[in-house]
Amino acid sequence: MSSIILHHYDASPFTQRVLKMLAIKGLQWQSVVTPMMPPKDDLVALTGGYRGTPVLQIGADIYIDSQRIARELEARAPTPSLFPDGNVGTGYAAVKWADAFFRAGLHLAIGVTSQAWPPEFRQDRQGLFPDIDFDQVDIGHARAQLRAHAGFIETQLADGRRFLCGDSPGLMDIHGYTVPWFTRGVPGVNDLYSSFLRMADWEQRMADLGEGRRTEITAEDAFAVARASMPVAGEIDPEDAQGLRAGLEVEVAPDDTRRGAVRGTVDSATWNEIAIRRSHPKCGDVVVHFPRLGYRVTSV
Repeated sequence: MSSIILHHYDASPFTQRVLKMLAIKGLQWQSVVTPMMPPKDDLVALTGGYRGTPVLQIGADIYIDSQRIARELEARAPTPSLFPDGNVGTGYAAVKWADAFFRAGLHLAIGVTSQAWPPEFRQDRQGLFPDIDFDQVDIGHARAQLRAHAGFIETQLADGRRFLCGDSPGLMDIHGYTVPWFTRGVPGVNDLYSSFLRMADWEQRMADLGEGRRTEITAEDAFAVARASMPVAGEIDPEDAQGLRAGLEVEVAPDDTRRGAVRGTVDSATWNEIAIRRSHPKCGDVVVHFPRLGYRVTSV
């Protein structure tokens, strides 16, 4: 497999998802650290406008969103699997549970801590999550929702299993782990979790997995890899729900946040992927791959 390059910053819960994928698979990877907030000129040159992290690069193929990254890593390095119990479909579908769990933690973190954030950071995050009124968070509701989601984890571990799907870690564990990981630092959250002792032990087992084998490179190093590579061949589903076809100019954007839209021509369109071809002087010709779930595709 070509070199794995991750564009990210470690404080992101979504980066932590991918770090645990790399850990489970024992992979060697290269790190390009991006800023937490704009300007992110190097990242958006690579993606075409998407500012979210992490972004996985393998050659001239750019993979957006942890669910799409999981699928690519599983395809390219199938052993050890992210699905030790064989439940692949439900494992991928659980990303929407993970998003709901994350949103509960996000609401609570905003309600409890955002008044103390630097003004420029708060303003940036308000733009990123336009559906949340930062001044009117129902903290009690957020606490209840967060504890309810955490309770699912405690319940799943009640039979003494080490991980959520058995004796080995997988994508379901990754979905669940990153919310306790980032909410433990929110005042009052440890009290919410205090009776969930199995979850606490499981969190430590997840932390002990590490992150694979990291080396640091620069954004220019990553651009050079892209310029020297060719993207993988695309696939078009003749029964695509939107009737997309190769070469059609489209815009792809998340349907839940303002992480940035990307324009290009359709290279792949299947039930679980939309990939578009684009070019930039820094990186040359690349294909940017998105999951279909959670992303809106609009003809330009």
